[in-house]
Amino acid sequence: MDKNISEGGGVSKTPLFETDTSEKDRGPASSFLTRPALDEAHIRMRPEGRQLVIDRGSRSEEVNSEDRDRSLAEAMGGETTHDPVAESVISGFSEDSRRRLRGRLHALRRDASGLFLTLTYQHRDPTPDGAKQDLDTFWKRIRRRFPGASAVWKMEPHTEDENRGVPHFHLMVFGVQFIPVQWLSKIWHDVTGERDYAHRKSCVDLEPFVNEDGKLQSYMAEYMEETYDEWPDAEKDGPWAETGRWWGCLSRKQLPYAEWEDAPVYLNESEAIQIISELVDEWGLDLPDGVIPPSLTINTRGDPKAYLDDLMDRL
Repeated sequence: MDKNISEGGGVSKTPLFETDTSEKDRGPASSFLTRPALDEAHIRMRPEGRQLVIDRGSRSEEVNSEDRDRSLAEAMGGETTHDPVAESVISGFSEDSRRRLRGRLHALRRDASGLFLTLTYQHRDPTPDGAKQDLDTFWKRIRRRFPGASAVWKMEPHTEDENRGVPHFHLMVFGVQFIPVQWLSKIWHDVTGERDYAHRKSCVDLEPFVNEDGKLQSYMAEYMEETYDEWPDAEKDGPWAETGRWWGCLSRKQLPYAEWEDAPVYLNESEAIQIISELVDEWGLDLPDGVIPPSLTINTRGDPKAYLDDLMDRL
């Protein structure tokens, strides 16, 4: 079930600071654009998103290009980009999963607007598969009426009162600016099988959002910061002992991804290693002695061009 409505992300790290470089001061980065690709080491950027990647290049002696993502993942604790979730039992929302979700959000356009939905249950307490089946059916009905829609979803547990442990969903919906909340409530109420009319009136919370310069990523941070070792009050052999994925994408190919810039910033390998090593130290990543990741993804808080200039100032 999960594979139909979910999709994981890559290894990334949110920076601990941001730069305030003004437009007129962005000279250092442009001077590197014309340099030859000595070792094919480079920095790529999503100018309309909030993301850069520093890569040591395919000629790195330490790590083969085929094994780069796997080697970095193993060094950082065992998760890989080829689909880590399919190879392990998922019982909680880990730091690695949170990092991949944050990376997915930062890969989207900073100006992408849409709708923010929260879907709740009232009397039902579904299993993980049952809840995601409800979400899948709900989304198929939305797509029939709004074929251009796409979304990122996050599953959360209620942690208080009599609903503790009951799931609910947050969705960021793109590609559509307006959906009648009454229609959404009717669909979710029908899909869940809830019988109480009060549920139909209050089961969907709808807020439009305007993603001004990527502020959506910051807005969503409050839903992503808390990690869970396990589902609250899950019994050892109960249905929530294995939750499956906690987040994913719906109609993934239609998400408003920011394009990678055509012209990367070329470095030589020693320069790339210097920047990566400094960031690893600053972020406090727990890597084995002597291990330098072949690449790092940086999710910036502001314009990635400003962050790029800050990186160039290190050289």
